[in-house]
Amino acid sequence: MLTAVSDAVELVVDRPYKAGEPIVVWCGPQPNSRLLLNYGFVDEDNPYDRMVVEASLNMEDPQYQEKRMVAQRNGKLAVQVFHVYVGREKEAISEMLPYMRLGYVSDPAEMQSVISSQGPICPVSPCMERAVLDQLVGYFEARLAGYPTTLSEDEDMLRDGHLNPKKRVTVQLVKLEKKMLHACLQATFEFINQLPDHTVSPCPAPFAPQLK
Repeated sequence: MLTAVSDAVELVVDRPYKAGEPIVVWCGPQPNSRLLLNYGFVDEDNPYDRMVVEASLNMEDPQYQEKRMVAQRNGKLAVQVFHVYVGREKEAISEMLPYMRLGYVSDPAEMQSVISSQGPICPVSPCMERAVLDQLVGYFEARLAGYPTTLSEDEDMLRDGHLNPKKRVTVQLVKLEKKMLHACLQATFEFINQLPDHTVSPCPAPFAPQLK
C-alpha cells in the first residue's frame, strides 16, 4: 500500500523483494469499470468484474403496492439492482426470475395467492415464463446493440499492435462487458429451452417490470 510520510510517499510491501523484481499492487475487489476510472487499467481475468441490471415494478400497475409489499417481504425493493458477476451470469438470471414473475402477475386472485404464500412464489404458466424470458432476451440484445462495435470488431482492434494505449483499455473494457452480456443471453436461452414447449407464445403483460 501507499502511505504519506511527511513530504514523501512510502510504498509498504507485503514481503521482501529482490532488486529488479516487479511489485504487483492489488487494488481490491473492484469491477473493471472502477479499475479503469481509478487506476487506468483493465484486468482481463478479474473475478470481481460485474455489471448492473436495474429492474423496477411498474408504478402504473393497479397492484403495484401489493407487489411492492411482496418484494420487500422477500428482501427486494420496488427498484431493485441486480449484480451480474462474470462467470455467474446464470445465477444472476435465476435471481432475477422471481422478481420478474411477480411483476407479470395480473389476475387479482393470483395476486392474493402470492400475498398469502411464503417465499418468492408466483404462479407460473409456460406463457408467462416465456414472456419473462423474452423480455430479458430483448433487454440484453438491446444493450449489446447500443455499442458502436461488435465483439469481433473489438477483438480485431486489440490485435492491432499500434492501437493507442487509452483506446486499448477502453476496447478491453467494452469487450469484457459484451462477453458478460452474451453469457446472460446464452443463459436466458437455456431457460427458454427448458420450457415444456419452448415455442409457446408469451402471455400479454400490460404492466411488465421495467429494465435498465
